[in-house]
Amino acid sequence: NRPEITYCSRLYKIRNITWEGNTVYPDFALNERLDFAKGDVYDYEKFQRNLRGNEAQTDISALYLDNGYLTFNAEAEEKRVAEDSIDIHVRIEERNQFRISRVEIEGNTKTKDKVIRRELFTIPGDYFNRAFLFRSVQQLANLQYFSAEKLYGLGGIDTKLESDSTVAVIYNVEEKSSDYLNASVGYSGSFGFSGSIGVTLTNFSIAEPFSLGGGQILNFNWQFGFGNIYRTFTIGFTEPWMFDTPTSVGVDLFDTRQQYVYDLRQTGATLRVGRRLKWPDDFFYIQGRFRYQYNNVLQGQNYYTEGVTHQFTLGATICRRNIDNPIFPSQGSSYTLDMEISGGPFLPGDVDYMKNAFKAEWYKRLFNTNRLVFYTVADFGYIDEIVKGTPIQPFEFFYMGGNGLVIATVPLRGYPDRSVGPRNQFGQVIGGRVFDKIGAEIRYAITLEPIPLYIIAFAEAGNVFESFDKNEITYDLINIS
Repeated sequence: NRPEITYCSRLYKIRNITWEGNTVYPDFALNERLDFAKGDVYDYEKFQRNLRGNEAQTDISALYLDNGYLTFNAEAEEKRVAEDSIDIHVRIEERNQFRISRVEIEGNTKTKDKVIRRELFTIPGDYFNRAFLFRSVQQLANLQYFSAEKLYGLGGIDTKLESDSTVAVIYNVEEKSSDYLNASVGYSGSFGFSGSIGVTLTNFSIAEPFSLGGGQILNFNWQFGFGNIYRTFTIGFTEPWMFDTPTSVGVDLFDTRQQYVYDLRQTGATLRVGRRLKWPDDFFYIQGRFRYQYNNVLQGQNYYTEGVTHQFTLGATICRRNIDNPIFPSQGSSYTLDMEISGGPFLPGDVDYMKNAFKAEWYKRLFNTNRLVFYTVADFGYIDEIVKGTPIQPFEFFYMGGNGLVIATVPLRGYPDRSVGPRNQFGQVIGGRVFDKIGAEIRYAITLEPIPLYIIAFAEAGNVFESFDKNEITYDLINIS
């Protein structure tokens, strides 16, 4: 139907677009999705994407496939009507509307069925919805229990027509090791050797601790610095689906010792409660936390208030996270707003301040491959007193520089650990009340399975400020890593 259009160098404009066979959606709704107006230059590739499938899922096929019309079909016929104009006639075959008869899961040798099913948006009895199918695969990939390559690849999802109005959906998963035994080590001229050792069981089951597969999280982490400069122990447990609802409950216990400009000891516990939201959309998540900690500043170097304090803190985090792979994201975004108040008019304790942070991350595939990714990030935070002169312990201030292994330090590659920010009269970095950081990376994955191995080229800049009034920024050079 297209030889005179395909092989001619002349640009053709669209005169009329007509529809036949569409009873569910009117012509104007289809034209809106097709995104061509009378007089527009005919772009065949764009026309086919908006008819059959585009990346944003705003095409005409998605309109039908997201509403149960699994066997929908559309055929377009082009007809030249003038020297520079064509008419397009699109014939629609809507056929039957399908409901999901059953949802099956195959290949899960460790993870329990209920852990998988609670992440699915495809429910027996509902109309078939292709967008919900894609979203279910994304949720399963984000669990990190299964091979993302298998889920997104050929055979990850099967659909079987069981009658002229019902369809079965089968998810084929491939278990992978999702637990982490992490060990890292670094060296800087200021701190010598530093590192961490930790274990995270991401698919733990407290009821069956030796068989696992319950979707709970158990973690232990030990961070250490050269000699006794710093060390911290943390142990935590999280139930992500309390009472089989999308409500997470967790607890963390911690003990810390730091000797930097100051000498600080901390011990405490945090209780966390979170919930997956449905509004503004179901990518949003909110979490509240309550923390008690015992602080003992043994040496303040005439800058930090010495002595014992008891600190009670309420915090809240709201985030929207929509990425395709939690280990090596290649598209999507993540936004996190974190707020907390210590003491103040509502809480007991000796410390009164408020602290806020915001972080935004964006991922974009390059050349339509999930192995080459452009990543950008913006990160901001500040802390302020509620009661003038309150003894904010040094751990709460912001420090920057290094590889991120030093406790409570924002990494900034190209600078020594904790070397960026305001200094005291002796030239020592003392931490600041405001920080900002921006960065960009190009990441190339050499391999994605069983774990991503990738190289990056990056540029980043940031600084820590004594207050909002003193606002400068230090720019790092572009580095290759």
